[in-house]
Amino acid sequence: MFHINQTIIFLMFLFVSINLDASIKFSERLEEYSLENGLKVILIEDKRSPAVVNSIWYRVGSSNEVNGKTGISHILEHMMFKGTNKLGPGEFSSIVKKMGGTDNAFTGKDFTGYYQKVHNEDLERCIELESDRMINLKLDDNQIEKEINVVKEERRLRTDDNPVSKTFEKIMINAFGMNKYGIPIIGTMQDIEDTTKKDLEDWYNLYYQPRNAIVIIAGNFDRDKVKQYINKYYSSIENDEPLNLISSDAEYLSKEYFEVQGDVSKPVVFISFIKPEFNDQDPRKSYALDLFIEIMDGGYSSRLTENLVNSKKVALDTFISNDTYNQHDNLIIIGGTPRGNTTTDEFISHVLNEFSDESIDTIGQEELESAKARIKSDNVFKFDSVFYQAMQVGMLETKNISWRNLDNYYKISETITLSEVMSAGKSYITQNKPLITVLRPIE
Repeated sequence: MFHINQTIIFLMFLFVSINLDASIKFSERLEEYSLENGLKVILIEDKRSPAVVNSIWYRVGSSNEVNGKTGISHILEHMMFKGTNKLGPGEFSSIVKKMGGTDNAFTGKDFTGYYQKVHNEDLERCIELESDRMINLKLDDNQIEKEINVVKEERRLRTDDNPVSKTFEKIMINAFGMNKYGIPIIGTMQDIEDTTKKDLEDWYNLYYQPRNAIVIIAGNFDRDKVKQYINKYYSSIENDEPLNLISSDAEYLSKEYFEVQGDVSKPVVFISFIKPEFNDQDPRKSYALDLFIEIMDGGYSSRLTENLVNSKKVALDTFISNDTYNQHDNLIIIGGTPRGNTTTDEFISHVLNEFSDESIDTIGQEELESAKARIKSDNVFKFDSVFYQAMQVGMLETKNISWRNLDNYYKISETITLSEVMSAGKSYITQNKPLITVLRPIE
């Protein structure tokens, strides 16, 4: 069995090495430039099918908001589908659907994005439609009221009625207060209800400007024609007002331990560690942390699964949540569900023991090589999608982190040593103060 697993890992590694440049290397097929109005354009060529993704990203998300105005980025995302001076409510999506395409939008902590996936023959029309709602959005009182009710229901379903999601929200607020990544993307129920037409107009006018936007087009397209389309529809759009980014500095006091109750059958434990923002100039430590986390919780053969679930049988499951590219301080969250009669205190002790210096020092070279192979293999399959390529580039660029990190990730990760992986685990976790949260069943 040992030799079979090693052979599989080798073949995975070989597959990745052969396909890495062709599948996910951006530097040979990506072009970026800016229009005079500051609009950034990124073109990613992928000729494997006639499909193309047209997307536009605005550098604004929940981390730009402040207490009392939370959720406004997400509400505005909804309103962007409710018509312009040229189109009625829902007409944008109807046009794309008639093309045989799909469209949608998303709001994150650092960005709000919109996309259409269509045949390349319909790309110009999509670019025209997006440029229209950058400047001609029509905010109608009745539509605003309807969408606020939609967002309130969305919050109920995704957060308030979901004990784990609600606990995650409380964990982030406990760590950072109503500041930056502590602010929930969906917003608080009260702030959602209190959002006004004036709030939305101000947010739209402030952030939906060419100099705060990135157009990312990925797939099969004629580069010269696309540049003509972008110049035709976007170059005449002017920036309305200075982009004075809002800075949130609400006061907060983190608790080292707190409990919540929810509709769960067993307790769930969350152990959080504050992680500094990604260093674009020296990413090795962040990439070493990725490898360390993959070793600890990267599948059925990971350390947490093998030791806590299979061997000691103190956990039903485990997880680790981590974002490699964070623009602000963020959290690494380690957790899981205790098994049988294991108490939450015993579970916490077992988990922390897995991250002790003594345990980390036993990580071997074979574990590191397996982690490298799994990470590469996973990402090759993900990058097979042109939509995913646009997403990856957009999520970095809106955080003011260069897309070049996506190419450098694999090159740098290959050179990361076992000692660097151990050091990253100790620095980010072992030598850091944990913030512990327990979600318990309602008594």
